[in-house]
Amino acid sequence: KMGIECVVIPQYGALRMYGGAALRVDTLKKIKSIFDLLRYNLKIAIFLRKRKIDIVYNNCVRAQITTGIGARLARVPTLLYVKGVLSNPIIDRLSIILANKVLFFSTQNRDDQYQFFIRFFKKKIDILRIGLNPKEIIEVDDGYDYSALCKDLDIDAKIINIALVGQLYQPKGQHIAIEALAKVVTKFPLIKLYLIGDHVIKEYISYKTELERLIDKHNLSDHVVFTGWRNDTLNIISIMDIIIHPSLAEGFGRAVLESMALGKPVIAAAVGGLREAIKDGNNGYLVPPGDIDALAERLCILLSSQNLREQLGKEAKKTVFSSYLIDDKVKTLLRIWTNMVVS
Repeated sequence: KMGIECVVIPQYGALRMYGGAALRVDTLKKIKSIFDLLRYNLKIAIFLRKRKIDIVYNNCVRAQITTGIGARLARVPTLLYVKGVLSNPIIDRLSIILANKVLFFSTQNRDDQYQFFIRFFKKKIDILRIGLNPKEIIEVDDGYDYSALCKDLDIDAKIINIALVGQLYQPKGQHIAIEALAKVVTKFPLIKLYLIGDHVIKEYISYKTELERLIDKHNLSDHVVFTGWRNDTLNIISIMDIIIHPSLAEGFGRAVLESMALGKPVIAAAVGGLREAIKDGNNGYLVPPGDIDALAERLCILLSSQNLREQLGKEAKKTVFSSYLIDDKVKTLLRIWTNMVVS
């Protein structure tokens, strides 16, 4: 619709596997995967030369590994924007070596892993914050039928509604949220937790089963709702009272930024770029990742005070609209791309 051509170049064999599955295959399949990786990079090199591509933008280390060698062969510069968590010392380091330019969400993300290695390549490493399009936030209420949404998800304005937005995936920490809910529900029975998202890929379907067992164990079936994948997530967030994000690992957590922009009080794990965006006690709360008691404690504080929820929400919105809008980030990225191509 934007007049931009989209070409899909299928990968080979185990390279099509996600969720870390490609790294868990047997030795013979790993060897085959190396050859598949080289074949695919050769295919990328031919494509880049044929189409006279100026630059390759890679959104994760997986993308950098599967295109970086091909781009080198075609003499096309690559930019790696690290949006996830660096966790594989070999793949991460190789990705950074192959990239001509590397961007991180924040200085905290940059300094979390391989500090000496990162310093060695500091000339090609920079920071580019995540940004939101303010129109998406401003237009959330435009003509939307909230009565239908509330009926669809059984959202009751008379109770306190809490949401967690994210793929149903163990590192996102939905199990931590459920455990924390179990600790506060006796004192605050009029609460409900909405888990917005789905497992997306088959490798993670067992985690949803684990969450369902946990809900049954704590007798929380009346307090937890799985919404599945939604296209109206922002609308759902806009009528929630509290947002929690207990992720064990995160590049940034875009859902948190969107929630803050909508003026919602957020309790998030102190991971990734969230450590920069959230000032604990000022525009939200940060808790140690995996700390169920800390999450439950902060939940109790917010559940006890509507005024505090409103105050933190207002400060959160100010933070996003002053420091995390997309326009200046787009200009910065364009300047980086231009400099890479010219040099």
